[in-house]
Amino acid sequence: MRFLNIFKSNDFRTQIAKKNVVLLFVNKIIAVIISFQLIPATIGFVDSSQYGIWIAISSIVTWMVYFDFGLTHGFRNNFAKAKAKGDIDLAKGYLSTSYVVLACIFLFIMLVCLLINHYISWSVILNVDNSLNNILYKVFNLLIIFFSLQMIFNLLVTFLLANQKPAFSASIVTIGQLLSLVAIYTMSFFAKGSLVNLAYALVGIPVVSLVIISFVLFKTIFKDYAPSIKKVNFSLTKDIIGLGSKFFIIQLSMLFVFQFANFIIIRIMGAEAVTTYTIVYRYFSIIYIGMGIIFLPFWSAFTDAFTKREFSWMNETYQKLSKIWIFTIPICVVLFVFSSFVYKHWLAKNLEIDYKLSLAMGISMIILSRANLYMFCLNGIGKIYIQMLVYVIFALISAPLMFYLTIIWGYYGVILVTSLVYFCQAVVGHIQLNKILKNSDDGIWSK
Repeated sequence: MRFLNIFKSNDFRTQIAKKNVVLLFVNKIIAVIISFQLIPATIGFVDSSQYGIWIAISSIVTWMVYFDFGLTHGFRNNFAKAKAKGDIDLAKGYLSTSYVVLACIFLFIMLVCLLINHYISWSVILNVDNSLNNILYKVFNLLIIFFSLQMIFNLLVTFLLANQKPAFSASIVTIGQLLSLVAIYTMSFFAKGSLVNLAYALVGIPVVSLVIISFVLFKTIFKDYAPSIKKVNFSLTKDIIGLGSKFFIIQLSMLFVFQFANFIIIRIMGAEAVTTYTIVYRYFSIIYIGMGIIFLPFWSAFTDAFTKREFSWMNETYQKLSKIWIFTIPICVVLFVFSSFVYKHWLAKNLEIDYKLSLAMGISMIILSRANLYMFCLNGIGKIYIQMLVYVIFALISAPLMFYLTIIWGYYGVILVTSLVYFCQAVVGHIQLNKILKNSDDGIWSK
């Protein structure tokens, strides 16, 4: 196939990317199968209404990912730069320091959230029956504890990405998903379906596996980079947070732009509507996942190339990636044609899903994939100021706009707003990346 021509170069970055893309495709096929099995298994373990509540409350907890102050992204780029320069000692210093800082941040956040949870009425916030309030209190506590640990130990995943080993990184996440699926099926025979048991299965088990894998890998394969208290250097925090602060603002803005979607839908349309929206999103995210598999290896590759000022390689690679993106359109058409069959016979046997929702979500994913092409390249280069401005502007207007449009148009209000964000990001990303590759970026375009 012609789009595979991108991997014919003998450049070492391209060869690494080729290996990773192949492995990522294999991993993602497994991950998608697990994910598609996990949805009906979870709904069968509880029910569609409780699953909608789970999606809403767990999405609120995952907001914590935006409070690492961009440290993981800042670590990723700085680690990749240090490695590109051959300074392994500095790279190890970035890793060790990042672990300590993340531990301080998320253990503090965990304690604060556990305290605040005592005074929250989740039944009122989610607009559900008051009898669920005690259960939701317990679920939130479990999610906070598990997710805090996950955010600390998830630095291993970022470390592997910075080492240009995204396939290895993705496999760790897939292992956690597989263990969750096994747990759900096992508990369906021996335990009562409940949100508490769901929290242990879907969040607790993957965290435990991540912790174990982290210790094993740093004792064996990556012992040269193993974090050490002796290598902690808080002066490096400035380098990490310097770039990371921009990523943090982007992440915080994305919280308002995207993560309020489920909350708004459950408030206006009910818990089952969240389930419907999530199923359609998960199905058409195949487009986003597929492009992400191809784009992901090039983030750290662009960091390496930009550090070495190899613009010709970056330009050639970007042009080929752009041609690959065109395949999102026929992929979307195929997914749309088979969507009704997949919904009825695989994912949501008891739910009626409008074909117009599928069409809108498919188009949204095509736009998102294009925006991500620019974001992956620019994130690797480290010039993200304009990207930050776009997200900040939409963060100020998207939540009330989504709320208003959802009242009028239902799901389509949410999809319209998020698609507009993706489109604007793609436009400014296209302009900035082309200026950088032509070495004509100046002023705001060089930041």
